[in-house]
Amino acid sequence: MQKVVVQILRAPIGGIRKHVFDILESLSTKDVQQVFITNTSDTDAKLPTYANLKIYNIAINDKPELKDLLNLIKAYKILKQYNVTAIHGHGAKGGIYARALSFLLRSKCIYTPHGGSLHRVYGKLKNKIYDLIEFCLVPFTDVYLFESKYSCNEFTKNICDPKGKSIVNYNGVDIPEKKALKIYRAGEILNIASFGLLRELKGHDIAIRACAMLAHGKIPFEYTIYGRGEEKDALLTLIKELGLANSVFIKDYAVNVLDEMLKYDFVIHPSRFESFGYVPAEAMSLGIPVISSAEGGLKEVVDEECGYVAKINEPETYFLILKKLYEGDPDLNRKIDRASSKVATRFSKSTMLKKIAEIYSI
Repeated sequence: MQKVVVQILRAPIGGIRKHVFDILESLSTKDVQQVFITNTSDTDAKLPTYANLKIYNIAINDKPELKDLLNLIKAYKILKQYNVTAIHGHGAKGGIYARALSFLLRSKCIYTPHGGSLHRVYGKLKNKIYDLIEFCLVPFTDVYLFESKYSCNEFTKNICDPKGKSIVNYNGVDIPEKKALKIYRAGEILNIASFGLLRELKGHDIAIRACAMLAHGKIPFEYTIYGRGEEKDALLTLIKELGLANSVFIKDYAVNVLDEMLKYDFVIHPSRFESFGYVPAEAMSLGIPVISSAEGGLKEVVDEECGYVAKINEPETYFLILKKLYEGDPDLNRKIDRASSKVATRFSKSTMLKKIAEIYSI
C-alpha cells in the first residue's frame, strides 16, 4: 500500500516555507503520495508541482478563532480519503491542526514548532493560550522535530520537556559548486545585502540605522534589502528620514537568492528573533561573509570563528563591525573558509532530509 505523508502549514512564507518546500521536493522522487494543506493565498513564492503532490487550500489564519473548527472539519474530510501514514505540522497553527487530525486518523504525528510561539512574540495573553494548548497536545505528538538546540530548549523551558520525543535536526541548505569570486579588500565600497521578510522581527531597521552611522563617518557603502512584508512603508520612511535614499534600497523577494547573494561582499542579518537562520547558512555556503545577531538559533549557525556576531543587537554594533571590515580585517579569509566548512558538515540539506525520511518511516 502506498504511503501518504501530509504537511500542514498556516502559510508558506519565509524560512518555514523553504523548510516545507525542501521536504516536498525530496519526497517527489519517492513512491509516496504527498498532501499539502495550507493557505495558498498567503505565500511569497510559487507553489511546487509534483506528480505525487496534492495541494489543498484552507484559509488558516494566525490568530485562534472559531473558524479553526470549520477548517479542521474540512481538512479531516480531505484526509479521510487517504490512508495517511504521517502528518507533519509546522508552526503553532499547523501543529495544532496536525495533532488533532492525526488523533482522528490514527496516524503518526510530527511537529516542528518553528518561530512564533517559541519567541514569545504574541503578547502575554496569547502566549499563555498557546502554551496551554501546546502542553495539552504533548500526548498526541509522536515526534518533536526541532530546527535547533535553541528551539528545543525554549520549548522545554516554556512548555515542558517532551521526554523521549525530541529530535534536533538542523535545517539544511544546498552545498553549491559556485562560490563568491571576489573577497572584499579594505577601502573598497561596502556592498551589503539582507534577505528576509519585511517585518519588525527581522531587524532591517537596525541595519538601516547602522548605515546612517556609516554615512556620517563618510564610509562608502550600498545596502540592499530583498523582501516583502508589512514593514516596507515604515522602512522606506526611515530611509528617507535618515537621508539614505541614494545608498539604501529595497527590492522585491529574490526568486534565486543564491545568485543575488553573489552580487554582494557581505550579508547582514540583524534579526531580533530566529529559530535557525537559513539566510546566514546560505551565504556561508557561498563563501560570503556574514554579519549576524546572536538571537535564538542564529548563534548555532554563526559564531566568531566563521563570521561576525553582533552580541548586542543595536546599530552601533553593526557600524563598528562594518568599520572594522572597511579598514581591513586580517581574519576575513579564515572566517570565510571556516564558514564554508561548517555549513558542509552541519547544515547540509541532504543530511536533514535523510533524517526526516527516517522519522516518517518511508
